[in-house]
Amino acid sequence: MTLRLAATAAAALVWVVAAGAGLASVSPEMPHQMTPAAAFHRGEMAYRHRDYATALRWFRLSGEQGNALAQNYLGWIYTNGFGTAQDYDEALRWYRRSADKGNAGGQNYLGWMYQHGWGVPRDDAVAMDWYLKAAAQGSAEAARHIGFLYRNGLGVATDYDEALRWFHKAADRGDAIAQSSIAWMYQSGMGVARDYAEAMRWYRLAAAQGDIEAQYSIGLLYANGWGVPSDLGEASQWMQKSAVAGNPDARDWLKTHTGAD
Repeated sequence: MTLRLAATAAAALVWVVAAGAGLASVSPEMPHQMTPAAAFHRGEMAYRHRDYATALRWFRLSGEQGNALAQNYLGWIYTNGFGTAQDYDEALRWYRRSADKGNAGGQNYLGWMYQHGWGVPRDDAVAMDWYLKAAAQGSAEAARHIGFLYRNGLGVATDYDEALRWFHKAADRGDAIAQSSIAWMYQSGMGVARDYAEAMRWYRLAAAQGDIEAQYSIGLLYANGWGVPSDLGEASQWMQKSAVAGNPDARDWLKTHTGAD
């Protein structure tokens, strides 16, 4: 899930028109006053052009003036080592500044750092606290994370009912990974009666948003005739979608069942 989360977040950062490059290239050391919003905008332009070093300077200028979105970007840049050395301590510092302002994104990212022990001792209970704060503000991602903690018994007792409830909160806000997670619970009969038709319905919702795991799972349902008539042609089409999007499991399935490389 960590890799897919990273891929989902990266995919959300779309390319902008070439005119933005001029804004991104202006030096942050310019002597005139720059508002936090304007500095953030320039940082975002640079980031979207993958000029991470320039983005870092603009986001820092904005973040030091209290812009929570810039602080989140700074945390993300340091978490991943984009244009700078990876530094979990620095990432935590910026996430915490954002979270302490009540920003849901900062709270969610801070929970993620605690859940994975990045820069801090791993503590699922503390992660849960931060996720709950973010989810209370409507963060679908945080709600999904809470669902995983309950499903896997991390920091709390395993509770499939609670897991499903939180996955639904995230899914109802359009979170594809949560939709796929609900589908998996129905497919496997985890806390609910096994229901392949309901699993297919949720997988299709997630797949429509480009979720490669959902596409792969739909292929498996067709390949095995689970809840639908067995149809290797349909299975192959879904596996192809997933494989083209980068799913190695789908590529392996196609190689095994169709001989495709």
